[in-house]
Amino acid sequence: MSNASNLLSPELLARLEKMELISRKIFRGRMKGERRSPRRGQSVEFADFRNYVPGDDLRFIDWNTYARLDRLYLKLFMEEEDLH
Repeated sequence: MSNASNLLSPELLARLEKMELISRKIFRGRMKGERRSPRRGQSVEFADFRNYVPGDDLRFIDWNTYARLDRLYLKLFMEEEDLH
């Protein structure tokens, strides 16, 4: 039985090994919510604030911050992803 080095070029094998390492680094959880995304979205995990801009969804205004600072801020949340 042939091994992979007889079937594939060394350059391709090196690229495949690198891809495997990258995928292990990105993939942390198997279920939705176990894996953090670099993108922002809707979840329960708070990420940041930003200034309100007309047209933003009013559901995400932080009214407690508005009461303290008299300025409108939106809450931003981490987006949860499922790789499946």
